[in-house]
Amino acid sequence: MVAYGMTFERPFFLAPLSGYTSWPMRVLCREQGAELCYTEMISAEGLIRSSRSSASIIERPGTDRPLVAQIFTASPHAAALAARMLEDRGFDGIDINMGCPVKKVVSKGAGSALMLRPELALRLVEAVVRSVGLPVSVKLRAGWDASCVNAPELADAFARAGIDTVILHPRTRAEMYRGTPRWEVLADLRSRVGIPVAASGDIRTRADVARLANLGVDAFVVGRAAIGNPWIFRQLAGGEPPTQEERKDAMLRHLDMLCSYHGSRTGVLHMRKFLSSYVRGLEGAAGFRQAACTLDSPAKISSAIGEFFEALGQRQSFVLPCEGKTG
Repeated sequence: MVAYGMTFERPFFLAPLSGYTSWPMRVLCREQGAELCYTEMISAEGLIRSSRSSASIIERPGTDRPLVAQIFTASPHAAALAARMLEDRGFDGIDINMGCPVKKVVSKGAGSALMLRPELALRLVEAVVRSVGLPVSVKLRAGWDASCVNAPELADAFARAGIDTVILHPRTRAEMYRGTPRWEVLADLRSRVGIPVAASGDIRTRADVARLANLGVDAFVVGRAAIGNPWIFRQLAGGEPPTQEERKDAMLRHLDMLCSYHGSRTGVLHMRKFLSSYVRGLEGAAGFRQAACTLDSPAKISSAIGEFFEALGQRQSFVLPCEGKTG
């Protein structure tokens, strides 16, 4: 499969997830088979203003490639300027977000709100395509609501404007992340465009991949199912689930990388979001989550992780380590 000017043997990509898919998570997912990753969603205006949050999102080690930068804005001018800045920073592609359903984004006319203004959406796409030499993609929802399911028509217009790839989340903005995916919209979209089509949302098993491949999907963008589970990428390719030792090692490395990236205090706060997902389904997971999410230093969380897996191996209940033991 060819997309973004690159050939992918197993086109399983890590989706952009705000607050989650910073470079530490991307590193772990790449090791397990994610062949392409996206940044967290970047405000075009924030990038232009050199805001601290936008600058932080685009930080990454040199090995974090290929990497596509995802931007959001309702301004064609800001989109074009931000895209040029990201091209200068060495990214491998630009993705325009027209799928985010959260209020703080759509209230600014960006994200999925752009699907209500197709002429503006097309001008924005055209501005970005003209401004950079990088491949450009667009991520869409099925539409705004049941009365406005227009992803196929928009994708066709964007393809004619020169985008490289279209990514579809098969729910409307009104549906958020609830309800049955509208995969029939994907089939309609696929029939209209000759560019690569990627599916995003509800991709968790090899059966999901097979079903979507039958609809003509070229690539599979995995989001929430990869939180605390980087092994999903190898499992989608037919590999084995993680061992307990792999889980422990990934948790400790993720914590270390987050603290390196954010600093110890903020790194710990970020790691708390991942803890329950890493141990989901394991004996004693609820007790571990409740205990570990109260800890406030890398050393304490590391000790708690070690204690949890040691108890798991001995089939004992997890007990929160005392302050003296964890430092």
